[in-house]
Amino acid sequence: MFDRDDLLLEGLQEVVKKEHIDTAAITGGIGSLQRVHLHTITNTAVPVVEKFWNFTGPIELGSVQGSVIGGDAHAHISVYDWDSKTIYIGHLEPGSIVAYRAEISLTVLEGVKTERYMDEQGNFRIRQL
Repeated sequence: MFDRDDLLLEGLQEVVKKEHIDTAAITGGIGSLQRVHLHTITNTAVPVVEKFWNFTGPIELGSVQGSVIGGDAHAHISVYDWDSKTIYIGHLEPGSIVAYRAEISLTVLEGVKTERYMDEQGNFRIRQL
């Protein structure tokens, strides 16, 4: 659980490091944010073109999903920005700050070691070690 003014992604990564989690599924998350930083893809070509959003205000955190691979948390979020009445969906970036509370659940895959890597064609891949 994360409380007011906690950094969401950084706090999640801190938990992963402290608990020595190598591989896990981020199975859910909810809460509220006062600042969000996220990005989405804007094309399907290589190289990818990404759009970054960074805004503040009353933001409802509707969902969090993702993975922990090789001890690195990769989370996607759905948020509702009250001020713009807009839903945003994308990759959680550093700098997102909890407003009141946020809860994220993990299912740890004990004994499983994984890594992200880039293949010869420049594609990101995951493999079990």
